[in-house]
This record gives sequence, C-alpha cells and structure tokens, in this order.
Amino acid sequence: MRSSHLLRSGFPGCSAAMLMAALVASAAAEDGAKMRIGGAGWMGYGSIMASSHDTTGGVDIVGKPLISSGAQMLLEAQPGENLDIQAGLGVGGGHALAFSLQNAGGYSPFGVGPYVAQANFTYHFDRDEQGATFLRGGLFAYDYAKETQNLGLYLLRGPVYPGYLISGFETKHVLPVANTLGLQFHHGSGAFQQDVLFQVETEFYPFYDVSPVYLAAFQGEAFRIGGGVNFHHLIPVDPDLTTDTTRFRYIDTTNPAAPDTIQLSAKGIKLMANGMVDMKALFGGMESLGPEDLKIYGEVGVIGLGGLFRDDIHLGSTPKYKKNSKQAYDDLYGPISQRMPKMIGFNLPAFKLLDRLAVEVEHYGAPFQDDITKMTSHTSSNVQSVMPQDPDSAISADNIRWSVYASRVIQNHIKVSLQIASDHYRPGLFVGYGDNVPPSTQAVLYRPKDWYLMTKVAYFF
Repeated sequence: MRSSHLLRSGFPGCSAAMLMAALVASAAAEDGAKMRIGGAGWMGYGSIMASSHDTTGGVDIVGKPLISSGAQMLLEAQPGENLDIQAGLGVGGGHALAFSLQNAGGYSPFGVGPYVAQANFTYHFDRDEQGATFLRGGLFAYDYAKETQNLGLYLLRGPVYPGYLISGFETKHVLPVANTLGLQFHHGSGAFQQDVLFQVETEFYPFYDVSPVYLAAFQGEAFRIGGGVNFHHLIPVDPDLTTDTTRFRYIDTTNPAAPDTIQLSAKGIKLMANGMVDMKALFGGMESLGPEDLKIYGEVGVIGLGGLFRDDIHLGSTPKYKKNSKQAYDDLYGPISQRMPKMIGFNLPAFKLLDRLAVEVEHYGAPFQDDITKMTSHTSSNVQSVMPQDPDSAISADNIRWSVYASRVIQNHIKVSLQIASDHYRPGLFVGYGDNVPPSTQAVLYRPKDWYLMTKVAYFF
C-alpha cells in the first residue's frame, strides 16, 4: 500500500466495497490471479491556535484538542492481463468542536464510522510505454494535480452554487483513497493525457446527480500544463430537486413597484487551468535535493457561469431578461471576478530531510459567508438551498488563505506529516447533547492571522 492511504474517504456506505471484496477474493482464487493485501493505521492530533470566531456566550474553540484515529485494509487483484480490481474498507474516528461549553462540557462525543477506501475495477485496453487507455468504474481515487497538498483542486471539489471551496489537512481529495463515484475513461499518448469523467454527486445537495467532466494535460520533463471543464449537475437524478421551483428563487427588489423573480438551479459550469514547473529539471545539477523540491505549481478556476452562458427560467415580467438573470447571479455569488479562486504553491528545498515541504497561498473573493451547512444537512432550522448563508455581506477578511505542509516517510512504512494553515477548515461545531441539529459546518478561520496545527503518524504496509 502506498504511504498516503491514510485517511477515510468519507463515503458512509460499505455494501459496494463488500461486494468488490467478494469479487476480488473470487478472482484471486482463479489460477494465475495476482493478489495483494495492504493496510494502514494512524493517529492524528491538532488544535486551532487562533480564531476570530465569536467567543460570546461561552463559545471558545481555541486550544481545544482535535483527536482522530483510524485503520483500513485494501485488497488488490489482477485476475487477467487487462483487468484490475480494488476493494477496501476502513473505520475512522474523530470529534467536532463544542459550540456551547454549558451544553456539551467543552467537548463533543468521539464518533466512529466505517467508510469505503476503494471499490472499483479498471479495464486496460492497452498499457505500453507510449501511453495507456483504460476504463475505470466504481469508487476510486482521482487527483489531477498531485503536487497540491491542500488548497486548489477547484474543478472537482465543492459545489458551484454557492461556490464554496474545500480544503484542510490531508483530505480525501489529495490522498489515493476513494473520492469519486462514477466512471473514468483515460487516454494517454506520450506527453498528452486526457480524461472523461462521469462523477456522481455524493457530498453536496442535491445528491446523486451526474456531472460530466473533461480534463487534459501536457506533461513535459520540467513542466505540466492542463485544464478542464465540469458540467456540474448536468444530468439530474430528480430535476425537481436540482431546479427547485419552490425554493431556488431570487427576487430582485431593485424596482419595488415591480419586483422580478429569477429561477435558479444547482446546475453550473466550472472551468480550471493549472500548471507546474520543476526548477531542478530546468537547471539541473541539484542532486542534493529531493524529487519534490523546487516545484512551483498553481491553479485558477471559474466557479459558475450562470447568467452569462445559460438561459434560466424567467418568472418576472420585465423584458430585459438576460440582464436581470446576470444581476441575480452577481448579487448572490458575486461577479465573475469574485468567482475565480487562484492558488500558487512552492515546494521549498528540504535536502531529502523531508519528502515534501510545501507552501501554498490562495485568493478568493466570494462575497458570502463560508458556511456549507445548507448544502450538507437538512433540519427544521435548515432548508437545503443554493442560496448562500449570508449573500448580502461584503466579506473580504477571508479572501486570503495559506498553508504550510511537511511530510516524511520513514523506513518505507511510517509516515509523519504536519500542517499549519489558515484555510477553509470546518471542524463542525457541536451544539450539545440531546439536540437533533447536526454540527454546523461553517469555516472558523476568518482572517490570515487565524490558523490551526495538525499532525499525524501512520503505519502502512
């Protein structure tokens, strides 16, 4: 097992992995089949070191320990020359922060849950030295920018409306554990690589819609340049949820005498461009540096083109329909300039003392509160919606995010990692025992001076 099989994937169901495990075992029983077993276990510890979150009413999240642990097993089989099968299960544990000291005693209960690490097949049409063509399906890992350790990966992480960003310490999106449910068709020819994905939505409401995605990249010895497009929620499993004509509405009251109503949708288009330059390969003569040292990488995204390239249902009577539609999207999610997250990263020279020492910085000017509670849970006090939590606040203090990540693998079986960051970390705010409302998933780091520290030690084989 590779060293970064260290975090749970986040998929709650296990039936798919159990079925795949049975298939793997059956395939391995055949004559000539190849099979490999791997596993990992880890413990993590961290704390929010500084936060501008409101401390009135007994709320204080600074300095409270954040503890996590888990373990997983992975089976890999190659029953034939062209077919690979993976199946894995794991269990992870952790806790949310306590929002109320009086109701929860300062800490939330430690929760434990199973997850799917891998459950997929890969059929290779060819895999020669010049390229590869394969079809993959199920629950699998997909990462189009492997240099990224925290910030970025805008094309596949997070919803379009609202354009929330996802980041944190060793999330499933940057590890080779299952983060995608669907199909992948890959074709590579020399330095050119391209993928077509059909990604099923499992993280954010409305669930189970299918998003077609296309990515392409040109990989040279010293650089990579790539891009992609995501037609988010293009194929809805239930159109009445994806374009909810009851709740997904914006009322423009610019003209109080004739307010105009615009029908919105969870559908949207994401664009992404990224690149990497390896300074070692450009200049040479740097044998004392590690393979990841002196790499510069970056990404820019466009999250949502609503009101520009798409016709929405217009419910008002004003004839200037497209102008009003554009204004609705600009009012709710900001103009296109505020829907464009940008990040840059640099791997500092670690001279083989560390495998990676990455510094990343991000700018994103979204004018709404960084709180995804509406997208992840449904309660009597929270109605799932594409409306931002706070669409009228000109919030700019959280436009800049930063992260420093370090890791080292020892004796091929132990990985030690550390991160200090001010990013989109959402620990969950536990409201107290006996309350049916799940932990709030708002970001708790508002300004660049707010930050946390996370560490992890893992053993893998």
